[in-house]
Amino acid sequence: MATLTQSNIGGPPPTTPDLPTGGGGGDDRDRPDRGGSRQASITGIVVLMCASIMTFASFVSAMVVRRGLNTMDWHHFQLPRILWWNTGVLIVSSILIDAARRVLAHNRRKTFNWLWTAGCVLGITFLVGQIIAWTQLEHRGLYIGKGPATAFFYVLTWSHAAHVIGALCAVLYVEYRALRWELGPGRRTMVVVSAIFWHFLDVLWLGIMGLFVFWA
Repeated sequence: MATLTQSNIGGPPPTTPDLPTGGGGGDDRDRPDRGGSRQASITGIVVLMCASIMTFASFVSAMVVRRGLNTMDWHHFQLPRILWWNTGVLIVSSILIDAARRVLAHNRRKTFNWLWTAGCVLGITFLVGQIIAWTQLEHRGLYIGKGPATAFFYVLTWSHAAHVIGALCAVLYVEYRALRWELGPGRRTMVVVSAIFWHFLDVLWLGIMGLFVFWA
């Protein structure tokens, strides 16, 4: 009786499956992002920014209407000086995060980790500075119920801080993935999306500061 072999049954030769390799410092996990997933993420962050713009636009519209009423209860107050330092800290943080995004495209992962970590630390520093600013206002007797000017200031700055906390969660998650060497030139979607939203919050804060410095 003839023995069945690969040659006489006419099938293709057996193939050895490709096994994953390890020990590459994260290089083996640097698989390219899917185009559809990347586009969906960017679309999602744009929708989120539009929703945030509408929220702050409603606050500012209400502020403009209230400021235009002929009442005597709108009192000007001096902003805490630390807010200027906070503005500088947030701008530098945004610059560092964008620089990190750029160097990751050239596979400079160690530099990316340093820049992104510094941006995260400055983002947390900004929140700490906001708490100090609110505390200084309270020590001056400027509570949220003191008048419409202080009320709108608290509402706008609190809302912005809430957005910063949400953005920091995303930025710190990127930090976690970066320290595990799981990011690279082909896996930058979460880095790009986080950087876009962080820059958006930077511009939003500059608008809030300009509103209270030059008008409110």
